[in-house]
Amino acid sequence: MSCDTVARVLAGYRSAAPGLIARFEALSSSQILAPVADLLPPPPGPALDIGAGTGRDAAWLARQGYRTRAVEPVEALCSAGQARHGEIVDWCDDRLPDLSVLRGAAQRYLLVLANGVLHHLPPADQITAIDSMACLLAPGGRAVLSLRHGPTPPDRPGFPVDTTALVRHVERRGLTILRCRTGLASVQPENRAAGVRTDWLCLSRE
Repeated sequence: MSCDTVARVLAGYRSAAPGLIARFEALSSSQILAPVADLLPPPPGPALDIGAGTGRDAAWLARQGYRTRAVEPVEALCSAGQARHGEIVDWCDDRLPDLSVLRGAAQRYLLVLANGVLHHLPPADQITAIDSMACLLAPGGRAVLSLRHGPTPPDRPGFPVDTTALVRHVERRGLTILRCRTGLASVQPENRAAGVRTDWLCLSRE
């Protein structure tokens, strides 16, 4: 992924952070994760939320009993999350597609969540990101991904996501597809009004 694209996306989130914080925190994690909630592995166990924003979902997972780490490279969002959820969520500065900090550590996770982040990566890097997440799964662990389709703000550019191609790659890699639900309306009112749709994948490393 080009450094210019990374810088543009992160700069866009930094600029938009004051408004995004309130929007992110106003949403219900239980509603957002409803399409895959029945497939979440039972806690306790370590869980990872990649591109966590304010840590809303990470905190929800922690309240379900997981030992949760939130990964967020935008300092303003991370700081807001630490202020709100710092007592129950551990925070880490790392970024897709490589997740080099996390992959260099020994910890592997029962659950890896990436909610609405892969569309910020070009297609080749989306594949790399899935491989990176797969490397972080413990045996029997599950990865949950939401894939965004539709317009993105000009300052936070997005790329097309070919869900079918990603599913084929996952299967070639030896992971099991537990669920693939496509074309769901976005939970966020602003995105839903703009016609944003979401696909959900749940992958298992047996």
